[in-house]
Amino acid sequence: MNFLIVGAGFTGAVIARELAQHGHQITVIDQRSHIAGNCHTLRDENTGIMEHVYGPHIFHTSDELVWKYINKFGEFVPYINRVKTTYNNEVYSLPINLHTINQFYKKSLCTRQIS
Repeated sequence: MNFLIVGAGFTGAVIARELAQHGHQITVIDQRSHIAGNCHTLRDENTGIMEHVYGPHIFHTSDELVWKYINKFGEFVPYINRVKTTYNNEVYSLPINLHTINQFYKKSLCTRQIS
């Protein structure tokens, strides 16, 4: 059977690959000249540094099956998102948690004291 996949982002690429592996004829089209959609990266010719063409992107999942599947096709670099804000020349972590409250109010409360 023949399939036309419109869009070569993650969804289109995965569907196309899975159908092709099951013997189907696939044509993938995209308005861009590359695969991977907004997750497209390329290496700078002069520096060798990987450039996130459409801005930074993070792939995360708690589904072990998805994680194993996606890791068959590329290398993922661990990343932890740490959001900070500044108020009155002090830096605070976001989202607000017990540590943030203790820092802001100059306290050392524990969870029993908050309830």
